Amino acid sequence: MDLYEKIAILGPGAQYDTCGPRDLGVTTDIPGVYHAKVGGGAECRLFKVLQTNTCKNNCHYCAFRRDRSCSRAVTTSDEMAKAFMTVLGRRLVDGLFLSSGITNTPDYTMSRMLDTVTVLRNTYHYRGYIHLKIMPGSSHSSIAYALNMANRVSINIEAPTQTDLTSLSPDKNFQTEFLPTLTTLTEAIQKRKNQGKRAPSITTQFIVGAGTETDKHLLEATDRLYKKFGLSRVFYSAFRPVDHTPLSEKPPASLVRQHRLYQSDFLLRFYRFQLSDFCLSDKGFLHEEIDPKTLWAQRHPEQFPVNINTASFYDLIRVPGIGPLSAKKIINARKERRITSLDTFIRKRMQIQKLTSYITL
Repeated sequence: MDLYEKIAILGPGAQYDTCGPRDLGVTTDIPGVYHAKVGGGAECRLFKVLQTNTCKNNCHYCAFRRDRSCSRAVTTSDEMAKAFMTVLGRRLVDGLFLSSGITNTPDYTMSRMLDTVTVLRNTYHYRGYIHLKIMPGSSHSSIAYALNMANRVSINIEAPTQTDLTSLSPDKNFQTEFLPTLTTLTEAIQKRKNQGKRAPSITTQFIVGAGTETDKHLLEATDRLYKKFGLSRVFYSAFRPVDHTPLSEKPPASLVRQHRLYQSDFLLRFYRFQLSDFCLSDKGFLHEEIDPKTLWAQRHPEQFPVNINTASFYDLIRVPGIGPLSAKKIINARKERRITSLDTFIRKRMQIQKLTSYITL
């Protein structure tokens, strides 16, 4: 294969690593060039690619599982660096997202990716955005080198419990791979912060709907990851069946379920919601018909109406239709004069239909 043929395989192969809340696995017509929607509707343009799609693991949902017959490719570090610099030079991307299937050992796989970044730094003098996938089971030295090179790192946990992980990925283990690696990552990042050095952020990803996990399990794991390990983002990827895998006949997961998990994630991170605030079904799932904040408001009438002229920031953002930006607008507006009319909200393009049931002037 020539380099273009390799990237034509390895670029679309990276779609399974999610990097945005509305990231539905859509690539452009140019191999490796990937546009994801991130927070606030912004677009993230990345050269999103695998170093190789050969993998020793046999995950039941994965297009590149060990036992699946598919086109395989591997690039050298020089080839990958050249491919990235080509699309960067054409101003098609703003950064690099480099992942890989696991070949040989985690450290061997990491060394191939780190060699690519080294070529970019030393040969092409590239100093822009780099997102590196960390292989579970990587050594302290590999992790330290990656943190020195990357702006963001990710380690995909994929399932919220060991039982769920075993059912999806029989070769993987929380206790011997994911948790030790995540602990090493967070300790190394804290050490860099203490030394006044730049510290990359950490993200992870859950596969939603491939196993029997509930939303309750996912939210509990997410809350733990934020509080204990200081992750900056958790991404949720709705399961999509792949031909010629053990889960090829399993129905795809609901995109509404994925969306509700992202909404709940935002409530955990920015709205001071606790796990006990989420209204789950008897089976532990979020309701797909109503967003989680509106459902909480409906079930807590004692909290409303909220007086928008006196309410605190965090009381305001509990109101359906009011987010952090709208709450700041309200607080700024009432500093000038008392709010006496809903016309103020119309001018500020707020969701009046949602607001009226929950506020008072």
